Amino acid sequence: MDELDETQLKNHVDSLKQQLQFNREKTSVAIPELTKWIEEKINEDPFLNPDVLKDNPWVESSKCVII
Repeated sequence: MDELDETQLKNHVDSLKQQLQFNREKTSVAIPELTKWIEEKINEDPFLNPDVLKDNPWVESSKCVII
């Protein structure tokens, strides 16, 4: 591996310092929260709830036809 010059090393150290300051959350906490959020939003998702899709004025009413 090529050696890094001083500027690259400083950039790398700065990047590592920023990563240390980032608050992380354990997956054992984050996954149940994400699952709960997804389950709460299911009724609002037009891909999973076709009734919501009907209320969208931007949905095309006709099907695409290839000629």
